[in-house]
Amino acid sequence: MGKKNWKALAGRHASRRGACSAGLTALAVAAVLVADLLLAQLPSEWTQFDLTDSGIYDITEVSQEYLEKMDQDVEIRVLAAEEDVDSRIVRFLDKYVGLNDHLSLEYIDPLVYPSVRATYGVESGTVVVTCEATGRQESFALSDIIGFDLMSYYYYGAYQETDFDAEGLLTSAIDSVLTGTTRTVYQTEGHDETALPSNVEELFERSHMAVETVNLLLDGGIPDDCSVLILSQPLRDLADDELDMILEYLSAGGQVIYLMASQLEDLPNLDALCAAYGMQVADGLIADTSRSYQNVPYQFFPLVDTSVDAASGLGSDPMILFTFSRGFTLTDPARDTITVQSFLTTSEDGYSVTDETDAVQGTYTVGAVATEEIDDGITARLTVYGSGAPVDETIAQYFTNLDNVDLFMDSATIAFPDVSDLAIAPVSLSTPTNTITTGGIWALLFIFIIPAALLIYGFIRWMHRRKL
Repeated sequence: MGKKNWKALAGRHASRRGACSAGLTALAVAAVLVADLLLAQLPSEWTQFDLTDSGIYDITEVSQEYLEKMDQDVEIRVLAAEEDVDSRIVRFLDKYVGLNDHLSLEYIDPLVYPSVRATYGVESGTVVVTCEATGRQESFALSDIIGFDLMSYYYYGAYQETDFDAEGLLTSAIDSVLTGTTRTVYQTEGHDETALPSNVEELFERSHMAVETVNLLLDGGIPDDCSVLILSQPLRDLADDELDMILEYLSAGGQVIYLMASQLEDLPNLDALCAAYGMQVADGLIADTSRSYQNVPYQFFPLVDTSVDAASGLGSDPMILFTFSRGFTLTDPARDTITVQSFLTTSEDGYSVTDETDAVQGTYTVGAVATEEIDDGITARLTVYGSGAPVDETIAQYFTNLDNVDLFMDSATIAFPDVSDLAIAPVSLSTPTNTITTGGIWALLFIFIIPAALLIYGFIRWMHRRKL
């Protein structure tokens, strides 16, 4: 074979290899483009993952289960240009509406369509939720979704974000346009009570339960529209007439929640209310030496019995923190028709402490519910907590992994099947911290044992290398 023929043959082989390589490259590019187009059609919940420390895109089982049952069309309209909305909100909305085909999402720029504000009767920067089937509308401001620390802003000019509240606002608004159910919660006054904090009132409102105050003596008793009566940490006792009013209200199927005050006050009528429903109040403050927080026995983690309906909404491993709590033991109620169950108790190392020299060991109840079936479908409930810890705003703020507020809201709404328990707390944007139930052994391990072991190992290695 001549030299020219050999070169021509080699050139043809090289040309074929180049064409084959170019073809494979083109095929790979086409495959990538097709795959990208196909992936773009997948729901965002399949293609996006929440890697944030706070988990702001993690939608709770409460919302997921609620939306799974939703069978009516609900429209979510954001009155703002999409590019002007915080990217975290945009991403959350995309993921949220992907949970149900009956949900739709639309961004409407009021600058382009000025009449939209008059159509819905709201201002720009508002999220409007509507349901054509029910004709109802709910709305909230975009600025309500991401909270910030007002004190830091006013005093230092620093804009410090505190929480992300998109899920709670959306799920509550959707439930409102679908059901329209409303109830009223009354908290008593006139006994030096501690008012429910604003975060708890907001959670009631999201369950469509308005919060009002009532003075039983001045206002003529318990209002007819009272769904739940709350006695929040009273420091002064009920009058005899007030006790009779509450007992009569319960005998007719009423719902009462009593949060005990931490002070060792003499409150015989309130104690009599508890005793009538099978709860004998202990004399002192309750301590627990084996389930204490940071070795402070008066701050402890009660054992939770989720088989009792008041606590059944909590997860499989709930954590509740009580501080400076009163307690009680279960006794025979005034009537055989009353059933009393404890759902929060100390360990066997619980103590009722009246002073430094008087402490009685035992297992004490710090959360219980007494029920009595009054008529078919009507059941009275008296829920008693030994402390105001379930609604303590400071505890909720500094221990974001606790279930205190969830427990309280579950126990307040469990009796109303027509009320959706959608009190979803905002997601904290603060740096999460671990809460250790018993710090003694762990403190020794991490503060003394591990550092000492590392120092000894380092010294031994140094001595060994020094001899080389």
